[in-house]
Amino acid sequence: MPSPLAWVTPGLHQELAHLTLDEVCAHLANYSGNFTLDDVAAIAYINRLFSDENISTHAGAKSALLQCTAVTAQFAPLDESVLQLLDHITPSDELKKRISLLKRIAPPQDLRQRAQNHFSISNNAQGERLALQILKELPACIWAAVALLRGDYDEGRMPGGWLASFKCIPPLEPFWQQILFNHYAALGFREQAMEIWEKMDKNSLGSHTLNLAAEAMYAEGDRGTASSLYMRSLKKDPRQIPVRYRLEALSESFVPDRQLLESRKINIYLYSWNKADFLEKTLRSLAGTNIGNARITVLLNGCTDDSLERVTGIRDTLFPGRLEIISLPVNVGAPAARNWLVALPGTREADYTAFLDDDVDVEENWLASLMTVLEAHPKAGVAGCKIVNPGTPRRYQYLYRTPSVVRDDLIRISLDTPPMKHDTGLYDFIRPTANVMGCCHVFRRQALLDCPTFDLRFSPSQMDDVAHDFDLALKGYEILYCGHVTCVHHQNTGKNFIQAQSMNQLGNILGNDVKFFHKFWDEREKLRQLMNK
Repeated sequence: MPSPLAWVTPGLHQELAHLTLDEVCAHLANYSGNFTLDDVAAIAYINRLFSDENISTHAGAKSALLQCTAVTAQFAPLDESVLQLLDHITPSDELKKRISLLKRIAPPQDLRQRAQNHFSISNNAQGERLALQILKELPACIWAAVALLRGDYDEGRMPGGWLASFKCIPPLEPFWQQILFNHYAALGFREQAMEIWEKMDKNSLGSHTLNLAAEAMYAEGDRGTASSLYMRSLKKDPRQIPVRYRLEALSESFVPDRQLLESRKINIYLYSWNKADFLEKTLRSLAGTNIGNARITVLLNGCTDDSLERVTGIRDTLFPGRLEIISLPVNVGAPAARNWLVALPGTREADYTAFLDDDVDVEENWLASLMTVLEAHPKAGVAGCKIVNPGTPRRYQYLYRTPSVVRDDLIRISLDTPPMKHDTGLYDFIRPTANVMGCCHVFRRQALLDCPTFDLRFSPSQMDDVAHDFDLALKGYEILYCGHVTCVHHQNTGKNFIQAQSMNQLGNILGNDVKFFHKFWDEREKLRQLMNK
């Protein structure tokens, strides 16, 4: 029988708080296998490690603390508290000098604390007003400039008018230029980034800046310099598994095999419940892509809006003779809708079956690209892609996931994106994983024959696609992520989107966590093998 489930509220900080030091180190290794560390994730690990009284005698934990602190210092080279921590771990005269300079130009503590309090409760407008007030009185105040730049970053915009009034003191200017470069490069403002790059000292850059510079060079068409910068970054920090995948992707061009669209039998399945506007936009987006001889089936899951009329009109004008409509009298939920479609005779006849959500925009060659990946990997059961939110600059919504904790009393799944969500290009590669997003993925026929059902226990939605990918992986299939394909998913429309949840909805989500634990408890040894080592 399963051990009593340890209830852990969602969030990286909360998850780490329930782990031993050995488990925290394994957790960090798994995270590093998925994503490059940023300061948000690194600080979560730092807080957990520092809170443990046994860290001084745990070699792995001390190494993890140094790794995370060094990463945080790359993102915040002018943050006094971060530098003090790094100097405590690895004392340095240069760090002490930098800390001393920052103390000299620090704002009054009470004013700074008031601003920080506003930022901590997401009252950014008031926090920025106080930071502007500080900068007006202290034009060389690094803290205020960094706070204002962080606000601009969160909004995905160029630095505001405050930048012209900031006067960085000369000894700290190289670090400030690095911070500015990172800002411009991460948000895709290449002209401004390259202007700073030409003036920067290239010898002392950390892996984060080198990674951003590599993608800036790639965007400029200089693949060779991009690869060289990534190699320098990897030499500085060999634990960056995504950089290894990106380097491999840069070494050879990915070209989708469009002939597969004619030589293979293909199904495209969609299901929808009362989202007529989004469904129509999705089908129109699909009509503008290369889908070859694919047959399309749309299951209307008990719709009471005008979805049927909309889809019928689109069928007759855009997909004559190749789109089938199934209209159910009730909403049977997402897992049952998927199962209904998988059970259709066409699934067994097709070489590949794609599932699309009813609120996505897909690229011209999305289908050929994912099929090309599957053709190149005979053991793969499913291939998915990079999912982003609508709008610019692009932000990741979902990349891929693995188990992050597998214990007798706890099973958790890793983050689906790094906390720093701006799409820089770093994750434009192909790799095996344990789960890809279900809003745009393609299955091999045999995979659906071997795993024909999405688990009904997760009705009406949430977790059924994750569980299905895990089921495939446990049967020996590869789950492949292809970052060369980007799908825009309108489920979460922007960084400030907050989905209103009723108590019933929240209960369903929490209940699915319990169901997921019990579903895979007997398979936990195999599940551990899906983690990054």
